[in-house]
Amino acid sequence: MLGATLILIRQEGGLMLKHGVDHVLIRENQIFAYGWGFVPGLNIRKVVLVLHFDRIKANIELDANYGQRRDDVRKKYHVIPEASDAGFLLLAETGEQKISSIELRWELSDNSILTTPVHFTQRQEHENALSKVAHYAVLAKKSLLLLKNSGPKAVVNKILRYNSGKPKALDSVIWKKLIHQLKSRPCAVVIDHDMGGGANIYRQRHIAERLASDENVLMLGFHIASLQYFVEFFDGRSPIRYSITSIEAFVYLLGHAKIHHILYNCAVSFRQPLSVVKMLVTLRKHMHCELQVVVHDYFAICPSHFLINDKGTFCDVPGINECQRCINEHTDGFVSVSNIRDIRQWRLAWSALLIASDEVRLFSEASKRLLQRAYPDVPQNNWRVQPHALHTSVKRISISHSKELHIGVVGMIGKHKGAEIVNGLAREIQKRHSNIKITIIGAIEARVPSHIVDITGPYHPKELSRIVQESGANVFLLPSIWAETFSYVSHELVDMGVPFACFNFGAPADLAKAYENGLVLSSMQPATILDELQCFWRQIALKKKEVIWLSALA
Repeated sequence: MLGATLILIRQEGGLMLKHGVDHVLIRENQIFAYGWGFVPGLNIRKVVLVLHFDRIKANIELDANYGQRRDDVRKKYHVIPEASDAGFLLLAETGEQKISSIELRWELSDNSILTTPVHFTQRQEHENALSKVAHYAVLAKKSLLLLKNSGPKAVVNKILRYNSGKPKALDSVIWKKLIHQLKSRPCAVVIDHDMGGGANIYRQRHIAERLASDENVLMLGFHIASLQYFVEFFDGRSPIRYSITSIEAFVYLLGHAKIHHILYNCAVSFRQPLSVVKMLVTLRKHMHCELQVVVHDYFAICPSHFLINDKGTFCDVPGINECQRCINEHTDGFVSVSNIRDIRQWRLAWSALLIASDEVRLFSEASKRLLQRAYPDVPQNNWRVQPHALHTSVKRISISHSKELHIGVVGMIGKHKGAEIVNGLAREIQKRHSNIKITIIGAIEARVPSHIVDITGPYHPKELSRIVQESGANVFLLPSIWAETFSYVSHELVDMGVPFACFNFGAPADLAKAYENGLVLSSMQPATILDELQCFWRQIALKKKEVIWLSALA
């Protein structure tokens, strides 16, 4: 895969940067780009995309999501540890001005800064002949693990999924046919992103239920790789995606449909998301259909949909003045894509949608508290809390009787899931010369010390109980740095009966407080986390000994 990628080497002040830009696409004031880069012997703290313009002196700086796992880069440079997690990815708004040049700024752990140019063609795609395998793999962020863990067949399946996800052109013949199909029977409408994860699983189940009720379904989505809106029509046969030029074109299609129900699932990554929000309010008013809003994240509160502020920490919905300050300073790509820097304008639009809805479905009381803090005027009867049901049941297990703490972490641990927390914890263990181990049942988007951290790789949910049992871990940490709306992993750990710790926000914290083997950590600092986990394990081990002693007496 890497052989087709443009590889550049930059040397400056004795530092050697190896990097490649795999894909750049600019369309309608949006940019989507990804690639990789590393400096042997040094960590890259931050990658920033800097846009320069023809007519204005000011630049736009956009933070890329750096630290993506790149097994293709690791394989090429297998003797260099920094190569494993060298990927970056960015989706952002570019503004109205014509871009004259783009550069990447690489900020290193020793405070050095390197800059490299990005070659592009305005409003055209630049791919460096990268194969579609790598193209989809980087988009999905996690699927580069497939070749190593699941073999070529899984990679082929990913290629097929990627190709099927690209929208086809919507010509006049197809347009007329689609309008005819929309008129044929009642229709449900779905608004959802196309980035995978739990929200997409929820959407798929909803569509299946609607089809079972003898309805067609029309979905509006946004394809990041081509930066295009698309519609996808479902009638029980194989669905096909078609690109559309605007939200207005989608509204025109809906004018020919018998709409019974609208589901807002998630619009993160959409271009001009407030236009979608306002469209839904208008549809609810004029078509008298049922409108349901589902809260998988906190996009309704802020363009930073995990409520991670400009300092990189969970904000807990502060006062409106602090929110305004933060959104002005925020450099996250998704915040940029929203193209809104006025939090009052954002909240006003979303408030209208939440009030107009027949139901705002949440999956935890914790989510409800945050939404109500941002929107105290939404009627109480609009909110409905209905937790998810677990997809797969797990078995209760007995944890290791080891005297030493052994920390378990379950899931695909990316940035917002706490990759840096786990990395910091491992470094703290290393600093103390401790024998404590960490086992990650899943994967992590960070380079961690291998003599402390064991990574088992992706797992099937049916195998989770067995893997947890065999891991030797005796205290499990949910390191997520945002207030998760619902955590399948947390519920699975509780159902297995294992000790479980998390930070004091979101649905996991509520669960931990009500669980006899739960711990809510007081700090996100590695030293304090480690101290509290050790104390927690000593208490659990002591309780276990007391139970054994009492059983012997009986």
